[in-house]
Amino acid sequence: MEVALSDGRSASYEVLGSGPPLLSFVGGPGLPARFNRPDAGLFAEHFSCYLVDPHGSGGSTPPREDTAYDPEGHARFYEEVRRALGLGPVSVHGVSFGGTVALAYAALFPETTVRCIAVSAFAVGEELDQEEGGDAAAEMEAALARHSQTSWYPAACEVWDSWTTRVLAATDPTEVRDMLATVLPLYTAYPDHPDVGEALQEARSLIAVDLQAVKVWEAGLYQRGDIRPLLAGIRCPTLVVCGALDLIGGPVQARHIAAGVPDAELVVIPECGHFPALERSRFYRDTVLGWCADRPPVL
Repeated sequence: MEVALSDGRSASYEVLGSGPPLLSFVGGPGLPARFNRPDAGLFAEHFSCYLVDPHGSGGSTPPREDTAYDPEGHARFYEEVRRALGLGPVSVHGVSFGGTVALAYAALFPETTVRCIAVSAFAVGEELDQEEGGDAAAEMEAALARHSQTSWYPAACEVWDSWTTRVLAATDPTEVRDMLATVLPLYTAYPDHPDVGEALQEARSLIAVDLQAVKVWEAGLYQRGDIRPLLAGIRCPTLVVCGALDLIGGPVQARHIAAGVPDAELVVIPECGHFPALERSRFYRDTVLGWCADRPPVL
């Protein structure tokens, strides 16, 4: 489906489930909203899950300025879509970069956000983390080392270590799509478990890349990003979820977020990496839906 925005722009989206609206923000940046279908499928019995393609992805018009690829720019885009769809107050949910966007959305639009669920989100970029002691970098290295004896690790590690250079040099989005498909097992705790391996294959089939978004991200937004100044402005109930073995948005990043959001609740999922919907789906679903049930919207 498609909804018209101002100045001839538009946004593509799909809705899974029925119930009160849940805006579900995909990671990346640069991925299409369909990558969040596993999460939406877990919540569809209780929510109408709106999977909106970020600006520049899927059928959504690219932003006017590259600076709008940051979390705040994504949040403003999603708010424009919410208004165009005629939705009232919403719960917001996001995974990875989408979790960071969900936090930005809740901070920028407190009057329309009734709950915020930030999953595998990150608060600070790698350069800022290093300046502050490198705890997140150490957590990432430990997560990578867990896979070092597998047969697929050398190829994945080579792409991982050269990621930024290769992205900035890429001229075709399929190059980055194939790179992401190669490193995807690193994002999980146990990629060689048959059920996780099957889920990863399905995830690979959902990958598409907005090359400009990825280039802008790797040209500085990731390295110097810092969501922490916005966190104190969040007024709605907020759930911060991370996998104990996540290399991107693990416990270090999650604690930064939970410490900055008034009355946030932090849940660390054991034996889980970056994608709870693929790795610990029942625990994840029950945690999120139980938390939501205990926090009915205050309108």
